[in-house]
Amino acid sequence: GVEIYPGFAAASLVYNDAGSVTGVITGDMGVEKDGTHGPAYAPGMALMGKYVLIGEGARGSLAKQLIAKYQLADGRDPSKFGIGLKELWQVKPENHKPGLVQHSFGWPL
Repeated sequence: GVEIYPGFAAASLVYNDAGSVTGVITGDMGVEKDGTHGPAYAPGMALMGKYVLIGEGARGSLAKQLIAKYQLADGRDPSKFGIGLKELWQVKPENHKPGLVQHSFGWPL
């Protein structure tokens, strides 16, 4: 099966003696702004797996670690990535107000 841990960011990779990725270590929790351990401090957890899939997006923090370790960018020009979303709405004329701009957080998606 697959385990997903929402709310836990992976901070670094775990390698075995052969150099294969065998897991990730989550970031520490409860660290104060000045870097000291707060009262709710908990060290990052090592999450190990038989198979580890890195799916964080193009050139994410873990992907950059893999690229550096295995020299995957040597002799290559790094790609530029962009994600765009276009949404077209059909609005009834009686609901349309020319020039109206309404800002809201997370609405309507």
